Amino acid sequence: MLIALSFSNRLRLAWELTWPLLLADLAAVVLMHGAMNVQGETLDTIWALVLLLVISPLVVRRALARPAPDWHVVSVARGVEAERLSYQQSFKVMWLLAWRTIPLGLVALFLISALFRATGVELGSISAQDPLVNNAALSLFDAVTSMLLYPLLIPGMLKKRYRGFHLELRGKI
Repeated sequence: MLIALSFSNRLRLAWELTWPLLLADLAAVVLMHGAMNVQGETLDTIWALVLLLVISPLVVRRALARPAPDWHVVSVARGVEAERLSYQQSFKVMWLLAWRTIPLGLVALFLISALFRATGVELGSISAQDPLVNNAALSLFDAVTSMLLYPLLIPGMLKKRYRGFHLELRGKI
């Protein structure tokens, strides 16, 4: 039975897509810039690629495979249903969400920065040059924008016809 997802269920799914990435990213930031005191951006770039190519698709796969009490998501490819997405399918779903949230997040970050600059508000002793503070703040900002935008993007994610498959939301009988 096909159903529509309520806003509270979209918020739940947004949380399932957000918290593992936030936790992994904050752990990596604390390890790299807190414990190891890494300077430069090489390790940050490597981590960003691991997050993009490995962890994010796994998080999408996990979140969409977790059934809720009254609904679950299935992948349908050539008429065959699968309860779990393949890596390629989960990467496509993750990419759809990322390319829609990242530009909007960057615009929001620019506007917030411009507002601070225009009003002369300073954050006191917090240094934007400290990689630990900078990366942790960016991780938190990404999580907040994801929680705000994902509930709006999830219906489109579920309706999209991806190349080779589509997602269907099913109600429990």
